[in-house]
Amino acid sequence: MKFKSIALFLLLTQGLFAQSLQEGLVALDYNRYEQARNIFIKLTETEPTNGLNYYYLGQAYINLYKTDLAREAFSKGVNIDPNNPANYAGLGRLLLDDEKPAEAKVQFDKAITFGRAKDGRYKDVQSLVYTADAMSSADNKQLDEALRLINIALESNKKTYDMYIVAGDVYLELNDGGKSASMYEKAIDLEKSNPKAYVKVSEIWLRVKNAEATYTALKQATDLNSNYAPALKALAEYYYQTKNFEKAKTTFTKYLENSEPSLANKQRFARILYRSKEYKDALELINEILLVDKSDLYLYRLAAYCYYEQGISIKDKDSATQLFTKGVELLNNFVKNIDPAKVISNDYEYLGKLYSRIPGNDSISIYYISKAIETDPTKLELIKEAANIYYKLKRFNEAVTYFEKYMSTASKITLVDYQLLGLSAYYSGQYNKCDSAYIKILEIKPDYTDGYYWRGLANSSLDPDYKETKAKENYEKFVSLAEATPEKYTSKLVVAYDYLGSYAITKDDNKLGKEYYLKVIKVDPKNQRALEILSQLK
Repeated sequence: MKFKSIALFLLLTQGLFAQSLQEGLVALDYNRYEQARNIFIKLTETEPTNGLNYYYLGQAYINLYKTDLAREAFSKGVNIDPNNPANYAGLGRLLLDDEKPAEAKVQFDKAITFGRAKDGRYKDVQSLVYTADAMSSADNKQLDEALRLINIALESNKKTYDMYIVAGDVYLELNDGGKSASMYEKAIDLEKSNPKAYVKVSEIWLRVKNAEATYTALKQATDLNSNYAPALKALAEYYYQTKNFEKAKTTFTKYLENSEPSLANKQRFARILYRSKEYKDALELINEILLVDKSDLYLYRLAAYCYYEQGISIKDKDSATQLFTKGVELLNNFVKNIDPAKVISNDYEYLGKLYSRIPGNDSISIYYISKAIETDPTKLELIKEAANIYYKLKRFNEAVTYFEKYMSTASKITLVDYQLLGLSAYYSGQYNKCDSAYIKILEIKPDYTDGYYWRGLANSSLDPDYKETKAKENYEKFVSLAEATPEKYTSKLVVAYDYLGSYAITKDDNKLGKEYYLKVIKVDPKNQRALEILSQLK
């Protein structure tokens, strides 16, 4: 999980707490998660009834990739301080990460209940901020609901720096850079010396690949605090995206010096590289980590994902197959050794896609892709992947089912999608569906020569006794287009001429029939069927 800023919600009441709590919050903000963990463990011992200590301990564990310990901390917080919303929000985030949205909702509902008065209004909007932050921080985000909650919070009179930060984060995840920037600017107006919001602004520009604006925002942050770890991390990402790899590594080294040079930060950097699509660099760092410590099973998952993404980017099939094979090995190792409840649809998806790229493994590929779809039916592109594999396996009935399932809900359907549906339908004997698919193609691209050919085939199969004219009309249109470049369509022209010749003879027009069979001989001089029919027409 890539670190997403921990809102320093307690700064409003910092005078009420011991300095060590502030130190813990600063440690979190500076990505010093081992230090933060130690501080909050101590606080849970000295102030065992304060649920917020467990909440921030859980946040530290999340960023150390110790989600089981984070869940344990949040659960203890709930038990010890059941009226505090923070730990419910923390548990909800972890449940979203585990792809359990229904269970997450239960926890989120509990969290926001504590801020609501009997008349339905929110007397304490902090619960909304905790929950919106959790929803937008999770790997499997719930952004619409996060936006609804943070907007309710923003309607209150208790607007804070960190409320604006969370609001900006939500809008950023929704790809609304304008509103996101507006929220961060309002945070800056409240605390002009705090570098966090400037780092957040840089993330907006980094996403749209505006290098100059990204650097300007980061320069503003580092001018305020040259050792501010999140700014250094963002600057390292900026250098990676602008392909200044030497500066990226130097800057990340400085980031480690100002956060902590822990194994967790190296693991985090590997995830940064993966999410930045620097798959080769991510793999190099993961393999370096695994030489020292093989305990983080999630690195095997991440490496497998990287092997797939790197494999599909290279042209040499043998080299790519080696990467796919390595990915299968690592991901199977992950699935075998992790708690089964922690296996998510992405794992099945990548197993399916990895196997699909290794010759001879199509059936097992389908098995895993089907499991991924079963786990998360909303993955439309995965449904399309299954359809393509069924087509490749010549299991055309299944291909039709999956193409139709994909196309019934996809927002954008390509001509290739219609083409593969049409072909699958034809080869499975579903000629009406084939015809409908090619009708759609020809509506979009009326000069598509092959479209008329396949409509001719479909309609001739539906009408073997030549009672209708649909096949004839489509073959005639195909011929009119294909005859300009007959060398491209030789075999298809033979089929079309044969049908048209046979149709003419059936309608007692032997002269026209003979003309078509002479055309067959012209493109295929040894065609025995045409020669035999011509001999009978003499």
